[in-house]
Amino acid sequence: MRRSVLATAGIVVLVLSACGAGSSVPHGVAFIDAVVARSPLEDGLATVVLPSSMNEANLLVAVAMGDGPGPGEANAEAQHTRLTDSAAHAWTLRDHHLVYGSIIDVYTAPGTGRENGATITSEMTVKTGDEGHSLSVLAYRNGRLESITRRNGSFGVPQLTQTVSRGTDVITAFGDGRKNIPATPVAGFRPLNVLPVDGGPRGDQDLYQLDRLDPPGSSPGGAMLTGNDAPPPSAYWGIVNVNIVPADPSDGG
Repeated sequence: MRRSVLATAGIVVLVLSACGAGSSVPHGVAFIDAVVARSPLEDGLATVVLPSSMNEANLLVAVAMGDGPGPGEANAEAQHTRLTDSAAHAWTLRDHHLVYGSIIDVYTAPGTGRENGATITSEMTVKTGDEGHSLSVLAYRNGRLESITRRNGSFGVPQLTQTVSRGTDVITAFGDGRKNIPATPVAGFRPLNVLPVDGGPRGDQDLYQLDRLDPPGSSPGGAMLTGNDAPPPSAYWGIVNVNIVPADPSDGG
């Protein structure tokens, strides 16, 4: 696994690359790379630059997470993220999930073979400026969106059990609207993009965390536990699982 970090103007950008991503023969979902960005402010931009390795992608997945007005507040239902893409990928919003005052948006787009150097930016449509915003883009050479599962909770154990097929890659987005301590994911997952934010006296302490199955596409099939082992969550948390399967159904990894 190769990792590089670039920090500019309060925005942190990371590039994560899978070893052997240049192989010409797809196997399973054939995860290539992930690029992530974090903005400490809700009214900031989260921008990633796609690497040349993503030119091989058949599927791009973007997960944008950020804060918004809480239940009952003005524009609470209107809060969304918006993507801007220099390469004009055909992004489709697959899930818009409200976690009390926060949101988790999942997008997909087919690869075009012209990913190298493309910039993708996410912004919040309702800006109050007190809490942060993150964007993660993942690329697969042989991926297809199979399903999305989700759960909101109040205190308790922030976990969700789902049933997946063999060779599925799972991306888990976790948002906590009142506690910003980075979470420890359940066994088999590792953090990919973690943004703990503190809105100060007028805001909340929020956590936006994206975890992924490790290694990618390694699900044996059947019941799968997702979510966190620790710490205990607040009364305002939510989980969204994005399940990617091989585009060629005969190649389950």
